[in-house]
Amino acid sequence: MGDDGELQPVHNHASYTPRLVWNPRVHDYLSQAYGPQHFAQISQALTRPSIHSCVRVNTLRTTKREVIKRLTEYVLEQQDGNQSAMLRHNNSQQGSSEAADLKEMECTIPSESTSQPDKGPETSSVCFEHDVLENVVMVRGRGPCSINYDAARTEEGVLREVVVSRKCAEAVLRGAHVFVPGVLACSGHIEKDELVAVSVAMERPDGEGGWFVGVTRGTTLSSEHAKSQFKDEERSGWFVGIGRAMMTRASLFRETKGVAVEMVNRVYDLPPFSGLLNGDIFLQNLPSVVAAHVLDPQPGERILDMCAAPGGKTTGIATLMGDKGVVIALDRSHNKVLDIVRLAEEMKLSCIQAIKMDALKSVRVESTPHQVIQNEPIDESTTNTRLTQAGTDDGVVTDFILNEPDNVVQKCSKKHLREESAQDSTEAAGGPKCAAASPVSSTRSNEESTSTKKFKDNGAYASRKAARKEARKLKTGLKKAAEADTPYKKGFAPQSFDRVLLDAPCSALGLRPRLFAGQETLDGLRQHANYQRRLIDQAVQLVRPNGTLVYSTCTLNPGENEGVVRYALDTYPFLSLSPQHPKLGGPGLVGGDDVFDGATYRAWLRKGEEDMVQRFDPVGPRDTIGFFIAKFCVAAH
Repeated sequence: MGDDGELQPVHNHASYTPRLVWNPRVHDYLSQAYGPQHFAQISQALTRPSIHSCVRVNTLRTTKREVIKRLTEYVLEQQDGNQSAMLRHNNSQQGSSEAADLKEMECTIPSESTSQPDKGPETSSVCFEHDVLENVVMVRGRGPCSINYDAARTEEGVLREVVVSRKCAEAVLRGAHVFVPGVLACSGHIEKDELVAVSVAMERPDGEGGWFVGVTRGTTLSSEHAKSQFKDEERSGWFVGIGRAMMTRASLFRETKGVAVEMVNRVYDLPPFSGLLNGDIFLQNLPSVVAAHVLDPQPGERILDMCAAPGGKTTGIATLMGDKGVVIALDRSHNKVLDIVRLAEEMKLSCIQAIKMDALKSVRVESTPHQVIQNEPIDESTTNTRLTQAGTDDGVVTDFILNEPDNVVQKCSKKHLREESAQDSTEAAGGPKCAAASPVSSTRSNEESTSTKKFKDNGAYASRKAARKEARKLKTGLKKAAEADTPYKKGFAPQSFDRVLLDAPCSALGLRPRLFAGQETLDGLRQHANYQRRLIDQAVQLVRPNGTLVYSTCTLNPGENEGVVRYALDTYPFLSLSPQHPKLGGPGLVGGDDVFDGATYRAWLRKGEEDMVQRFDPVGPRDTIGFFIAKFCVAAH
């Protein structure tokens, strides 16, 4: 508290010493599963990002050597550019004093940092080949860094501070800048180009068993209103770095988009990859790349990715197949299907068919003329004919299907295809979906003309309400048109895929960096596991005899991992665990009968089965997210 009674930003506690908060019952459950000491280490590791970024190379378009060369140049430029630019800026406009502060602020790695990289042939380089995965390049980051926040202080010694949401802070820890929607509060009188400290507004108990942030967007830290929202002990230890304000304080809360703070020094110095080498690389967590390799897709096969969005594993599978065969990617969200289509087109992969479908309804109940014959050979000349591709022209999305002459080009505004999504640090871009059937296509020009008349009056919207109404009608019409002619509208024939990947929706407790975990409950964890069992029930029916089913999640919850494997093995005698290659993770968890999940005791793996699965531990030497992979062989039944 200052002499004038105003709440002042934290001075002595501008550091990053996060404390991950769990629901007490979930904490007890996972502590019992892993052991208290190991779970404490996991909780600490989750608050940090992986120091090494995993970049999957599209080997159908470029080479690892070329990617390593270009990424090395980019990363070195990123590491040097911010410091050099800011030093020049301060020398020219504010004298040498603040420039000297900035130089002292440069990232230094504490001696106690013990993060170890994947061992590779060029581990001394910024970028190097992965030691096992032939299509992966690792990019070395730095951290945790000790940051001197004095450069962000005013002449009176007060810290200029911008407070951001937890989601925004997690993105900053991964290498992003601070975007306008992520800003909640800040000091008064912040001017453009001034250095500011970036801190986090964390959730706290609401007194009724829930959680809330309690920060009104636009709050000034020194105001009376802020005194009821911030306490020093709550804010200390939650500073993620220093950045340069890209706009004034007034603009921060007036604008709706754009970069608010360009980060200069982060606690974890990881390069941003947004928009870099589009189509040639894909930033992906290492275990996710491993899951596609474990599936072992072969050219000419028919593959199903049951829960495919955002398309990383889908495109990885297609690349491993040499873009020869069929990869069907499902998601129940229309806009996520569009994202998959766009990514496939960007990577020039023509064997991917993205379809809007609920995976719980993926098995066809009754036969149709389009039913796939179980052992029918794949005709490569026809596998590419149903790929939905995307092109853009002046903000218009164009959908079309290759090699189908009866279909005409479909056009619609991106505005009416895109759903609103929460923005972390980057804005999600929409893409196209399957085109309409020919009868619908033949009437589109008239529909567009009518729609245009309704939308515009001399080039302007007649009213926002009318525009939104027409947008909903157009979007609904496009969805129905896109789905009307699909041969898979009622699902797929049983035993119609050579391999199936089920990367199931889960509690995502293995993702990092994670700054808060208090919202997850034991009841929620059980619901996730029940949903995954229902997905397994569908998946086992779709795999051909002697085919392969791979199940994966990004959670630490053994009930969603080993517990689901136990369910599958006990329910379906024709399933058996298969050896995995490559094997980069550790063994699974055995037992479970003595661990109470809030409702019952569920068995996990049995003795001898633990080495047949892969469990990636955030504390492990690979420095990855928490992840789980099981591979099943489906015998004839």
